Amino acid sequence: MNGTIMYISGGRWDGIPGTDRLLVEALAAKVKVLWVDQPASIMRHRDVLRHSATSLLGRTEAAQGNIFRLRLPALPGFSRAVIRRTTEALAQWTMHAAASELGGITGVVNASPLVEFPARIPVPRLLHVTDDWLSASALLGLKRGHVARLLTSNLRMADHVSAVTPTLASKLAAISGRTVDVLPNGCRAPLTLVPGPAVAPYAVLAGQLNERLDPEILKELGRCGLPVVVMGPRTEREPGMSQTLDRFLALPNVRWLGHVAPSEVARVLAGAAAGLTPYAASEFNTASFPLKTLEYLAAGLPVVATDLPATRWLDNPYVDVAGNAGEYVALTKAALRNAPTHARRLDIQATSHAHTWEVRAEHLLALLGGQQTTEPGQTRAPRPVGSN
Repeated sequence: MNGTIMYISGGRWDGIPGTDRLLVEALAAKVKVLWVDQPASIMRHRDVLRHSATSLLGRTEAAQGNIFRLRLPALPGFSRAVIRRTTEALAQWTMHAAASELGGITGVVNASPLVEFPARIPVPRLLHVTDDWLSASALLGLKRGHVARLLTSNLRMADHVSAVTPTLASKLAAISGRTVDVLPNGCRAPLTLVPGPAVAPYAVLAGQLNERLDPEILKELGRCGLPVVVMGPRTEREPGMSQTLDRFLALPNVRWLGHVAPSEVARVLAGAAAGLTPYAASEFNTASFPLKTLEYLAAGLPVVATDLPATRWLDNPYVDVAGNAGEYVALTKAALRNAPTHARRLDIQATSHAHTWEVRAEHLLALLGGQQTTEPGQTRAPRPVGSN
């Protein structure tokens, strides 16, 4: 596909890199991409205030290589109904202005729970749902009714719909009565593995530390004294999870590095014996696709994960699945006792090749081009989300 793809993200370009950022970076190796930030308050984000005038004129900023960034300014208090409508109007104006300024928009991907498709850009539209936004609304600090309204509208406006897991695709298909393709999360291209000096085996937990993690598993890992290196920022909202993380990260067998640079992530993964994905069995997690599992495999690490549909979908022989906290600790102990050799790490790494972000970007472009990859089903106009 030639021209420029507009990608409406669920975050900001300079936020913690996740699905949107990693997918867009791979996409930009093939096409020019206009990255659209999630709306941000001009009072809370001074950078948005500084760029608000130029943003409203549709002027973009060079972000990285073939990627250009557009910030969406929002008024203070945009969670309130009246301000929210104004923010939506500003977003529409800004996106249309940018499309006119750049020219050559050939497709729009919407991966945001808070932004409606631009109405006056007549190109193929793909709604890519990266999480169960409805069940996550409270966790993300969003109004469920507002998220439901925008999801219903975007399902109606989209030419194609995709979701990161079969579970989420089925949920959206039931809501909309239309085919929903599965476009899973991916991983960076595997790095060349170089044998290093022998070190005492440890498990690694990478990524954001928040309510998605299972507190019982964290307690058991701490109680058993297993060596765990933790990488990633704390982003929890609930006091109970804050207390759990305080206790876990303060343990002598747990080393928390906080947010680290990509080069440091690679170094820590290279020295680990296993990767941990201890997600809780929540409605949100059931529909999610943990990024960390594939990243561990790409680093040549066996994984100990909780029993989520996305984990079962991977069907990877190097991912051990635990049904409870006791099993999780037992599997982690076994992984540390049997730290992978260099040859085994190469075998593990090879299983990630079919799941790189480059592969996912090709899949996305195929969907935008009208190539359906899921068995077609009955199509009808979507009913409002949450209706009976």
